[in-house]
Amino acid sequence: MPDLWTDERIAALPSWSVIRTHLLLAPRLFRTLAPVGLTPTQFGVLVQLDNTPGATSSELARRCLMTPQSMSELLPGLESAGYVERAASGRGRPAPVHLTDSGRNVLARATPLVEEADRPEALGLDADELATLTGLLGRIARAVEVSGP
Repeated sequence: MPDLWTDERIAALPSWSVIRTHLLLAPRLFRTLAPVGLTPTQFGVLVQLDNTPGATSSELARRCLMTPQSMSELLPGLESAGYVERAASGRGRPAPVHLTDSGRNVLARATPLVEEADRPEALGLDADELATLTGLLGRIARAVEVSGP
């Protein structure tokens, strides 16, 4: 009986290619952000807050593809580091979250590190290939969001 899963067949699975690439890139992103003391998830939350000031914890969770519970566990650490603050809100109303000056500062220090790690050459691509790849990954993400996980 011939092998069902050849190297070529495995390599042709887009979902496996994305997962494999994630498994290779994630440790690199952890190392990239270590000098500023952030994890990739914390960096993502700060990026989303910079993009959407005053987002609630639930909105941040959606934007970062996290559960609300995970976000509620992550935010206190960012607060104690002085990177974010939650504004007082009315009873029963979600509290908006804002970057502090310290949060903007650490984000400003982290951003060039991530941009350097994401240079096309660092990823084995040229600029056009990287633009095509990010565009295609965005299309896949939108299609999966619409159809559900």
